[in-house]
Amino acid sequence: MHNNKGTLTLIGGAEDRNSNNGVLRKLVDKTKAKHIAVVPTASMYGYELGEEYQDTFRRLGVDKIDILDIKERRDTEDSRYLDVAREADMFFFTGGDQVKLAHVFLHTELLKIVKDRHFLSGLHLAGTSAGAMVMSDPLIYEGDGKDFQKGAVFFEPGFGITSGITVDTHFMERGRIPRICAFLASGYSKRGIGVSEDTAAFIGSDDKMEVFGEGTVVTFNGDKLKYSNFHNIKEDELIDMDNVSLSFLVDGSKFDLNKWTQIKPTKRRRIVAKN
Repeated sequence: MHNNKGTLTLIGGAEDRNSNNGVLRKLVDKTKAKHIAVVPTASMYGYELGEEYQDTFRRLGVDKIDILDIKERRDTEDSRYLDVAREADMFFFTGGDQVKLAHVFLHTELLKIVKDRHFLSGLHLAGTSAGAMVMSDPLIYEGDGKDFQKGAVFFEPGFGITSGITVDTHFMERGRIPRICAFLASGYSKRGIGVSEDTAAFIGSDDKMEVFGEGTVVTFNGDKLKYSNFHNIKEDELIDMDNVSLSFLVDGSKFDLNKWTQIKPTKRRRIVAKN
């Protein structure tokens, strides 16, 4: 059976929009997108941010860029936006507030069209920061700086593109390893992907993931968790857990999401830190 699923690109936020060879250039090259729908709903500066991405994608050679200035649920019913959802070859969700993004789009006809086209007819999806996190189900928020306190991390339904895999962003920069581990300890999700800034996790239709950009992508597997006290402690008490496995991936690294294992390179790569 031919796999017609589109690609999914998770960007960790703060990507260099002025670069001609950064993660957005790689995104355009990988997908060969000619018609991009930019969705700035998560941002307080929606249309202005949309215009920034419009300028960037135009500079990178994309023929047509529509800004979907969707601020609330009823806006998703606009026939112009529904037409774009049926015609674009990539949907790009900007950063901002991932919970707002989920509340505006979940259970709408527009999101149904987008998801159906992604899974069945090759529509590419991409998001940065909140726009990447919303691809999860469950979707997490809050909990920064709370280390391993029970109840510090909240969760809600997300878009469910990476069903069962929770995505986090600004990952190493904001010290979010405890946040995702605390959530895995709860058992509400077994797998996680944390993406650093100016870095992308590009997931092909075959569920093979490739990393590109300046930072690190960390994968988490709680399948063989030996112990967690999560369900035996009170709110705000500290979580105790054992045996979460992590993989650290950098530019050029590849990872098989189905087997949940790194794809070893066939030849040694020399990776140099950029100052």
